[in-house]
Amino acid sequence: LAGSTKHGLTLLGIEQGRNSAPSLIDFIEQDLNDDDTISTKEVYFYSSPFARAKETAEQCLAGMRANEVAKRIEELGLKVNKEVILNDGLMERYFGRLDGTELLTYAYVWPVDMFDPTHTAFDVESVAAVSTRLRSTLLDIDSKHDEGGNHIVLTSHADVLQITQVYASGLDNVG
Repeated sequence: LAGSTKHGLTLLGIEQGRNSAPSLIDFIEQDLNDDDTISTKEVYFYSSPFARAKETAEQCLAGMRANEVAKRIEELGLKVNKEVILNDGLMERYFGRLDGTELLTYAYVWPVDMFDPTHTAFDVESVAAVSTRLRSTLLDIDSKHDEGGNHIVLTSHADVLQITQVYASGLDNVG
């Protein structure tokens, strides 16, 4: 599945990816204006190698080339790395015996996740295992930016990004 092109973006997904660029630049501008942070003007995109995530990053980058957004990027003095860096650590959570089935079957897993982040029912990758994988991935990405302060954009998948938010927030239920 790595590098899968089977499930690309819909036309709506393409539009949403492109339209996300102004919001991303707003967020980066706020960060640059925050006196409490050390920020560089460099932006890097890291993505799961799966089609939807990679195409989302590519469409956001395409949105950054739109006239008004490109003008703001220039005014802010941002240096946007135009290459999407693929990272296997950002791949979708493995759903075991449920992989390849209808999306609604994933709902069998999520309620159990809330009570036991180490469960592997249906042979799924546990929340704890995803959290461990993400921690390793984030540390690896961070090590590639020794100077610090870069703006790192991650494109991945719903479960992976939700687990990343829980992990980054320091909540207890991430294993």
